[in-house]
Amino acid sequence: MKALIADDHVIFRYGVRSILECIEKSAELFEASDFDQVLRLAERHPDLTVVIVDLRMPAMNAFAGLRALRETLPAIPILVLSASEDADDVFQALEAGASGYLAKSAPADTLVEALRLVIVGGIYVPRALLKGRETGLRQPAAIAEAPLLTPRQREVLALISTGQSNKEIAHRLGTSEGTIKAHISAIMRRLRVRNRVQLLLIAQQCGITMRQAG
Repeated sequence: MKALIADDHVIFRYGVRSILECIEKSAELFEASDFDQVLRLAERHPDLTVVIVDLRMPAMNAFAGLRALRETLPAIPILVLSASEDADDVFQALEAGASGYLAKSAPADTLVEALRLVIVGGIYVPRALLKGRETGLRQPAAIAEAPLLTPRQREVLALISTGQSNKEIAHRLGTSEGTIKAHISAIMRRLRVRNRVQLLLIAQQCGITMRQAG
């Protein structure tokens, strides 16, 4: 693991570093206390495994900063750790390019779970942070129509909610990657969404799991 921890509070960075070192003792870790340092380190280390960044820190214009970081590291997972538990911040962070969002009040094992998911290409959003949101990506029409998906489409949606790739879903369901892509396209049309993030949020809001998919 090669990770960048970005937060303006030394004690918090130390806590995250300790958690990462428990996951992998040989992890190569970098720290930044302001956004200028984040961008410099990102440019210097384009092979980072993950970036863990506070949503609001010196020199960072929140979501505009996330977009700038995403442009610098287009393929690297970015996990936002924020004091904010506002659902609007969750959605705006995802739209700005974050791979996951976690409140700083979350326990250490939740951070580990989120890291493992985003590192393998998944998207992490605690369901509790999505409650009460009725606009934006959580389109009421899409939520209402989710139960009308076919059993196979619900299985695919459930696996998307766990962060699995198309290849992994195809292997799990014993079919081809092309078939999974076709299912996803059909699901997006049915739920009137444009991307995988929106599918994830709808799956979480509806509580769709593999146990419920059939």
